[in-house]
Amino acid sequence: MPETAALPRFDDHRDEIHERIANAPGLVLCVDFDGTLAPIETDPDAPEITPENRRMLEALREHDRVRVAVVSGRALDDVRERVGIDGLAYAGNHGLELHRNGSTTVHPVAVKRRRRLRRIVEHLEDRLARIEGAAIEDKGATVTVHFRETPDERVEEVVEAVEESVERFGDGGIRCTDGKQILELRPAVRWHKGMAVSLIAASQPDDWLPIYIGDDTTDESAFRAVLPEGIAIHVGTGETDASYQIPTQSGVAEALGALGEWLDDPTTRPITSTDP
Repeated sequence: MPETAALPRFDDHRDEIHERIANAPGLVLCVDFDGTLAPIETDPDAPEITPENRRMLEALREHDRVRVAVVSGRALDDVRERVGIDGLAYAGNHGLELHRNGSTTVHPVAVKRRRRLRRIVEHLEDRLARIEGAAIEDKGATVTVHFRETPDERVEEVVEAVEESVERFGDGGIRCTDGKQILELRPAVRWHKGMAVSLIAASQPDDWLPIYIGDDTTDESAFRAVLPEGIAIHVGTGETDASYQIPTQSGVAEALGALGEWLDDPTTRPITSTDP
């Protein structure tokens, strides 16, 4: 993956992005929640979508040439409540749960592996209770172990406890991945945010431009899913497969607003001939 220093900044390439958006027949816009629509918080229950981002998504939802989806590692019900905007598609638990067009589906393997995850959680509750700052978030289809507030010298203890519990109770059906000061426990099935984004995009016209905006390592599969035809925007710093960078979460609202403005720009939109 390229170094962050070599990644083009969104603001430095507005003209070329403007041209691609303005010439697109439509946009399939998929956006991460934590660290993108909402600032990262120490308390996993604290994040809220910023008012500016809410207004931008509501405006984009009303556009007949835009389809908006929020794609999150959070449980589906949780992210839907935190965003609180009807008429969007929502993917929860990294796409294992999907809500669109008024209907919700859950990956069948996630349903089958729920009992194994529950055994792991029960074991970890006792192990991690003795470690300051460690917290377990049971999201139904997946589990997140947070250690953002754990002293540095005890983080390895958290990691070892999680890995041992997965090996002992997962029966090979649960995998552990890492994120920003978290560990994610998911069913060992080939499914991730990128697949959810591809599924959402496939339900729209083939020539619509896919865009993904996210900040975490779990968003890398979604970046790859929209490239090279689409636009992948990474929020923050660090190595990434994205095509552009927004350095801070506070810059997301301006980027969302620009997408809507550029899509409505008639100066660069192709003219379709009406001649017989």
